[in-house]
Amino acid sequence: MIKELPGNSEKVARIRIDRMSDVLDRGGHAHSREDLEEAYDKLGMFLDFTWAKMRDMPVRDHVLFMLNCVECRLASRLASEDFAAIEKIYADSILESPPALLPKVRETLAAVREKGYRVGLISNTGKTPGSTLRVVMENLGVLQYFGVTTFSNEILVRKPAEGAFKVTLESMKLLPRAAVHIGDDPEKDVEAARNAGMHAIQTLTTGAKRADSADGYVTDLDQVLEAIERL
Repeated sequence: MIKELPGNSEKVARIRIDRMSDVLDRGGHAHSREDLEEAYDKLGMFLDFTWAKMRDMPVRDHVLFMLNCVECRLASRLASEDFAAIEKIYADSILESPPALLPKVRETLAAVREKGYRVGLISNTGKTPGSTLRVVMENLGVLQYFGVTTFSNEILVRKPAEGAFKVTLESMKLLPRAAVHIGDDPEKDVEAARNAGMHAIQTLTTGAKRADSADGYVTDLDQVLEAIERL
């Protein structure tokens, strides 16, 4: 639905590190930029390890892990307002360098809703939490189309875990057989949705490997509504 622009990840990382450093300096806990960069890299490795197990963690835990990599028990020595400021910096920095909406997303969502279908979102988050991603979606003009938005850092499991789909279906009060999941990843989207008892339509717009078990395929987002109605 959205794509990260070239260089965005590095830019957001710089914003986070620079502003966290400022807060630490003002609070009397100065550390070098190199220390913060190393801790940020360690956090990335720890998240990759966690995510590989289809698990996730709240953004507060990201910040705790990173700070304690900078200095043992650093987080517990910070004033509460300084910790809160660092957590907000970490969560919201993407708003200064946001991702872009993929072509035809808004039009496709509007067409699906106009036909009376309810729409939900299941998303594996990165370092940016769901609370901030909802702001991004609002700014891009698409949040209004979703009745339910499920983000992995809030439910603590990630696709392809069946739990990510079950939580969303329960929130929407839908039986799996009455729902269709649309995504590009053969394992995390197609196979996972089918394992949860849902229909699955694969988008082939990103060069993903074709999944044999999909109920339908689209090569352009303007084909989505037609693919749903063929099920």
